[in-house]
Amino acid sequence: MQHHRVLSDISRIEPTDLAAGLATPAGRRWLRRVVLPALPSPQASLLAAALLAYRDDFLRWRRDRSTWVVIDRIDREALLANAVWLAGSNAALALWVRLQQEGTATLVTVATRVLREGTAVAREVALTLLLADPNREIRLPARIERGLLTIALADPDDTVRGLAVATAAQRAPDLLLSHWYRWVQDRSQRARRAVWQLALRSDPHAREHAIALVSSEAVPVSIRSDALWALAQAMTTDEIAPILAVAVVHPDRELAEAAAEILWTQHRHPLPARAALESPHRPVRRIGEQLLDPRRGSPAAGGARPGMPSPFGLS
Repeated sequence: MQHHRVLSDISRIEPTDLAAGLATPAGRRWLRRVVLPALPSPQASLLAAALLAYRDDFLRWRRDRSTWVVIDRIDREALLANAVWLAGSNAALALWVRLQQEGTATLVTVATRVLREGTAVAREVALTLLLADPNREIRLPARIERGLLTIALADPDDTVRGLAVATAAQRAPDLLLSHWYRWVQDRSQRARRAVWQLALRSDPHAREHAIALVSSEAVPVSIRSDALWALAQAMTTDEIAPILAVAVVHPDRELAEAAAEILWTQHRHPLPARAALESPHRPVRRIGEQLLDPRRGSPAAGGARPGMPSPFGLS
């Protein structure tokens, strides 16, 4: 019934053609690409509202920029009413560009709503387009960016929060540094590693905290592995070798393999290489064997030649 009212109000196009167009994805694409741009504003707004009802056309994975025309031609009230779900659609960039034209205050109001009420996809896309992408088209004042980042840093979704932390580490590090020790124990690995890089540059005690985390059996292994990764970025090979030697024989495979990966790719040394031979995990033992093999091993670890590029795919 609503479509019939819309169609009867749009002049210059046969209602039967419009009805047929709305009935199929190809027809709606034709309406967006050909008909909608040519209509005067009142009729365009009505047709845009009808097209907006077909949300499957706006799914993020559908690469169809004709949906951007809907954003351009729909009236302001309908745009704002649908903005939260559109922020996660394939027309998200068009949405933010249109809202910027409406004024910074409107854009910030909608962005705040999206970051608080939108789906995880909508929140991640909004954060990317408005803050994280270094080549973003929309630039906001620093105080507004900080406000939006503050909201995103509390996001319950690990992916969104990790993106927010990585962005804040680059653009507003003070939002993280006062509680950086909490952030390096976050559920998001992206968040943990971004803050470790920041902390190692900013806090002279960061290494000590990393060593404490690696050594603590009460800490989840994923957090210990990333603390070990952080130490690998900050320590020399001689400094980290004793730590790797302990880690490669750890009963937890994730931690032992993380240490073996660091041993293979960054810090080849005979002490952890020999320790790896005693690891309870076969992939780790194979790395020790490879590094110490006098025919093909690494000179830095006691063998004769550089090893192969992949630590867990050795033959």
